[in-house]
Amino acid sequence: MAGHTMTNLNNAVFRNQAGAAPISKWLSLFPGVTFGAAYKVLQRAYKFGGQPFVRDFLTQHYQENFENAVGKKNGKTMIYATAGSIMGVGEIVLLPLDVLKIKAQTNPEAFKGRGLFKIFAEEGWGLYRGATWTAARNAPGSFALFGGSAAMKDYVFKLEKYSDATFFQDSMASIAGAVASISVAQPLVRKEGERKQGGRRGRKGRRSVLCVGEKECPSGGWYGSERFQDLVAPVWAFSAPRNVC
Repeated sequence: MAGHTMTNLNNAVFRNQAGAAPISKWLSLFPGVTFGAAYKVLQRAYKFGGQPFVRDFLTQHYQENFENAVGKKNGKTMIYATAGSIMGVGEIVLLPLDVLKIKAQTNPEAFKGRGLFKIFAEEGWGLYRGATWTAARNAPGSFALFGGSAAMKDYVFKLEKYSDATFFQDSMASIAGAVASISVAQPLVRKEGERKQGGRRGRKGRRSVLCVGEKECPSGGWYGSERFQDLVAPVWAFSAPRNVC
């Protein structure tokens, strides 16, 4: 009986790799990991590596404009947040890797016998489906991520130079930025989820937002954000490099 149960469990978990070698079984649990890893590495390198350059450019050319608009005390924080938002919008150039990761997870058979260049050639601009909504999510989300982190260091820890922050201060600032980002962008994350599922009966983005408003209370767009924050905030506490904020 126990042997039969283990066989059924093995077949249920590993499916067509049930009779494969242990390493092949283990790798079968991570479909799309190559695309996923490439996406995350490039995303982090792009966003956190590029934000300081955009920040320095804005500081050099537009600092006075920011200070005139929001006050000298808030100008620095606003520059950090705006630089993050710009980088967040530009992140859509990496969108095909995220789409391919989802496709590899949901339909791995579709990639058999197809090289990377062939996949890109055949999929074409379809890999950028939902790019508008991704940019709409990333703009406020990245604004809140970098702005929340900078605000924590500025207003709570009273740091003149953000690079002087201790490990604890960096961690708390990163968590504050992550919570702010999720809180702001959560309604658009739901639409992003539809894109990853291939859309919902061809529903247009504007119609999706209206449906949420029709069927749920105004706070419905933030449904599940608390659990998402519990999951993501600790990760961001250790992922944001010290030289960004």
